[in-house]
Amino acid sequence: MIEEILKDDKFGSMMRKNIYDLLNFLIDKGSTVDILVNTKFVSFNPDLPDSIKSSFNPSVILFSLAGYTLSSVKISSDEISFEAGFGEDDFASVVSVPIGAIIRISIDENPLLINFATYTPNSIKTKQEHSKQIFLNNPKNRDIFKGQ
Repeated sequence: MIEEILKDDKFGSMMRKNIYDLLNFLIDKGSTVDILVNTKFVSFNPDLPDSIKSSFNPSVILFSLAGYTLSSVKISSDEISFEAGFGEDDFASVVSVPIGAIIRISIDENPLLINFATYTPNSIKTKQEHSKQIFLNNPKNRDIFKGQ
């Protein structure tokens, strides 16, 4: 039963809303915030050198949002991004993380929120595409989407 709930889209949506609301609240307060994220969903622009990437835990990465990094935060309902420096040379990169891939939010090592929802990227878009494909399987419906 628990796995069914953790994978439920509505539960995931509630968790993403809670994460989004809490991050906005903490960022507005100027609080130093730590976010623990699922490594496989993190993107860097520009991409980090392999020497830096190889030092990351393959499962999770802990980012501390403080100082300049905190002031550079941009957040939407889907994603948080921020500028950060990595390695000895402080290699600059913009980090982007889907809101649903945030596992924990904490301050001073005290957890404020733990996200138990199973994150799968583009699950809503995938379902919409699947629904559209079923609709288009009927030849009578194909003309509706012409020109789009």
